[in-house]
Amino acid sequence: MRRTAYLAGGSALAMVAAIGFGGIAAAQSEPASVEEVVITGSLLAGTPEDAALPVDVIGAEELAKQGSPSTVELLKGLSVSNGVLGDTNQFDARAQGSEGSGSVNLRGLGPTRTLVLLNGRRMPVNPFALAGAGAVDTNIIPSAAIGRVEVLKDGAAATYGSDAIAGVVNFITKKGQEGGELGASYKLVDGSDGDWTANATWGWSGDSSDAFVALGFQHRSELSVLERDFANRPYLENPEGGWTAAGSPSTFIPLAASTTGFRDSNCSALGGFAGFSGATPVCYAHYIEFDNLVEREERFQVYGEFNHEFNDTTKLHVEALYASTDVPEWKTSPSYALLATPTATTSPIPGRYFIPNTNPGLIRYGIDNPTLGNYSLGTGLCTTGAAQNPCVGGASALLGGGVLNVANRPHLLGGNPMFGYGASRGSRNFEAYRLSAELSGQFAEDLNWQLSATYGEERGNRTGYDTIVGRYQLALRGLGGANCNNIVAGTPGSTCQYFNPFSSAIPGAPDFDPALSNDPDLTRWFFQKLETEQKTGMFVVEAVVNGKMFTLGGGDAAWAIGGQYRRSTFDVWYNDISNRAINPCLDTPINGSKTCAAPSGPFAFLGVGSNAYVEQSTWSGFGELSLPFTDNFNVSLAARYESIEDVGETFNPKISAKWQSIEPLAVRASLGTTFRAPVPSQLTTDFVTSLQSINGTFRAVDIYGDPDLEPETATTYNVGVILEVGNLKASLDYFNFDFQDPITTEPVSGLVAQVFPGGIGAGQVANCASPFASRFSFSGGATCASFATASAASAAITRVSTNTINGAGVKTSGIDLMADYTFDDVAGGSLTIGGSATYVLEYVTDDLNIAGVVLSKSFDAVGLLNYQTTAYPLPQWKGSLFVEYNNGPHNARVTVRHIDGYTDQRVSPFAAGTYFTDNGIRTAAVANTNGKNIDSFTTVAFTYRVFLPWDSTLALSVDNIMDEDPPFARLDLSYDPFTASGLGRTFKFSLSKKF
Repeated sequence: MRRTAYLAGGSALAMVAAIGFGGIAAAQSEPASVEEVVITGSLLAGTPEDAALPVDVIGAEELAKQGSPSTVELLKGLSVSNGVLGDTNQFDARAQGSEGSGSVNLRGLGPTRTLVLLNGRRMPVNPFALAGAGAVDTNIIPSAAIGRVEVLKDGAAATYGSDAIAGVVNFITKKGQEGGELGASYKLVDGSDGDWTANATWGWSGDSSDAFVALGFQHRSELSVLERDFANRPYLENPEGGWTAAGSPSTFIPLAASTTGFRDSNCSALGGFAGFSGATPVCYAHYIEFDNLVEREERFQVYGEFNHEFNDTTKLHVEALYASTDVPEWKTSPSYALLATPTATTSPIPGRYFIPNTNPGLIRYGIDNPTLGNYSLGTGLCTTGAAQNPCVGGASALLGGGVLNVANRPHLLGGNPMFGYGASRGSRNFEAYRLSAELSGQFAEDLNWQLSATYGEERGNRTGYDTIVGRYQLALRGLGGANCNNIVAGTPGSTCQYFNPFSSAIPGAPDFDPALSNDPDLTRWFFQKLETEQKTGMFVVEAVVNGKMFTLGGGDAAWAIGGQYRRSTFDVWYNDISNRAINPCLDTPINGSKTCAAPSGPFAFLGVGSNAYVEQSTWSGFGELSLPFTDNFNVSLAARYESIEDVGETFNPKISAKWQSIEPLAVRASLGTTFRAPVPSQLTTDFVTSLQSINGTFRAVDIYGDPDLEPETATTYNVGVILEVGNLKASLDYFNFDFQDPITTEPVSGLVAQVFPGGIGAGQVANCASPFASRFSFSGGATCASFATASAASAAITRVSTNTINGAGVKTSGIDLMADYTFDDVAGGSLTIGGSATYVLEYVTDDLNIAGVVLSKSFDAVGLLNYQTTAYPLPQWKGSLFVEYNNGPHNARVTVRHIDGYTDQRVSPFAAGTYFTDNGIRTAAVANTNGKNIDSFTTVAFTYRVFLPWDSTLALSVDNIMDEDPPFARLDLSYDPFTASGLGRTFKFSLSKKF
């Protein structure tokens, strides 16, 4: 039986299904032909028009009309999707380390709350995204193999168990293909080598068997930040746009007057901004110039399935998937800020980086700057008659034996010599495997059985570099290098090397001296590679029995019951230098000691981790009952019980109904509870390290797991109306999600506000009495109370500890609207006009109370950037409007997409009275509110598609026709990568051929 089903879901939510295949208007312009099969959200056979649940279906042919937008482009364009990962991810803690992967974030509730399926079965989760918290990597989906996608925009724990809170996206592979098809595309992106794809599919069928194979390859070219002016802004336009006071060259303090410092005099000449941090002169440097808006990515997927009918009732289905993503040169800052400081083992002044007056770079600086960069030498300290170096003779008395290096890092301006004076480079690699088998049959007429088993895993490997604190300090003293044998003696020898932290070591500086440049091998000695490999595994066995019972006015009542066993695993491995068991302390690489108060490892910025393997088993029982009371009214009841190892038990019922009140009008509604359990990686006592901005400077933030986490729960309901009158199709839905105990991490902004309630401006002090002050670690082993001002305490922060918790309740609601109308016989063809939009009414987070203290107050996240909160960026509304024309083999469409403006709720970085410099003169600034309001974003796209002879199809797409820049935001890239696109105008050419 084949029936035609209109996609009456009512919002662009269905288009999440279009990942990599097509676009919105195509799905709305013609109906999808769908067999009567088990649909997403139900255990029972039917079609979307029969279902009480809001299920939308999109076919591959419809999606292809849009020119196959990429995953990132499509998801960002969906009205129901907010906070999408996939562009540069490294500046947000929820995405760091997962460059090259993607996710679905329906309703802005977080990627972990949308369940992603392939042919109705679970997928392994990304081992790095959100610290392995359960988000499926959408980039491993075999796009060439997909025949249709079903999207359920409602909670579905009663059917699927954990994770299906915001909804379900079910990718379903092609069926019945005979022969092969080849396809390829190229996208022209200004400033890069462009993106291209290639795919091939082949299908075969016999008397009782059939097979299908699909291969796909996608390449994204690197797009540097330097190719987009909007992402590369001067300091005074956006001080939070990738500028740091912890740069290189940096600030130095003579030991003879340890309260007065000077910045390197060539800061401005190298492109830095000569400014102040409080009273300390610093060189603000722009690290963002070394980053990419788009990393080079190469993806490959191969999918195959085999089906065999043993007899009329017994069938076998087997499918296999392999996918890989490679990011071979992930680029970042030439080196990270030196947040951790040396101990007495390597520094004569513990807690400070010390440069002796024997360092050739310091000697040269004294020659070029006899007054040490406006630092008053006093009278009689320089030896007269030493014209070639006025201060050498009195250096010991003048400098107290040397200088301290503060607010610094080994390399920034001028790049890292280890990488050809460019960015530091790491890598990201993902590999996924999945095998699923299903055997089905009948016990009797109207009594069916099904047994299935699925195994999947995804492995992620990432590398990066950071400075080993003790080795760098030794290099500043002339005790550096792999062949140095004078460390114990403490005096430089012939086999030892000095590291020069001054501008004379940087090519391009006015005082550059090749003889004083830093040896790449010396950098290689203290700048070491960290490597982490994490793997998630998933094994599911499920048995279902379904049948029919008594007859009601609308047909037979149908039922299904089943049971499932699910085992999830998480495995993490660290290389030796980043393994806490091998290198737990700052000085372990120096003296082998493994005893220290804070086993955070030997690195200046990044943390170390512990090898671990954890697993979790879940047993569940579930059932469903469909009651067609009349031809126009049906009700479905569903329930599921799950017992989760080390977590507890949950029971989740659901009721849904659909009423065709009159022929053109239908009403649907659903009400149920749903839940999400903590995943194994969140139940450990270990931590992972993220990098987050604290008072304007990136710091290491450790996120600890908690074995006592409980499942998060939610009550959800949806009410909608569907209208179909002639060529008019429209729907309106109201959705509501009410969360309790959501699994989240403590917001860094809340912790900072508790310890620095007045900010770090003049006259402010830190609140060291706060119970959260102990979460902050400071350089040199200092405590919060060691600092007289909030500014000094903030500058000395090295790490912050946060916990994974059951957080404050969240309630969100809104409206989805979709409508289109088709005009027949317009110039010999048809014209369709339509659109879709989502309007978010509320996203209210309750007070977060920890240890009797309100860590963050209740707030409504709608219309806010939500930086460092538990919410994602959330414009109040998003929508699209399209006009599509079809005439014979020709199809053309224009789409206008709009994102509402929203607000950055943070305090301005330039309050009135803030000091900056202009040509070396300190100047009082007025309040700077630039970026407080993030403007709306509107883009126009066009696609033309034509069927050619020889079973071939050609498509041309132009996105962002007006070449609009994304709206300015006070973030590292000067725009919000979660919401807008930084690609600008692009052109895409696609060609496919059947044979």
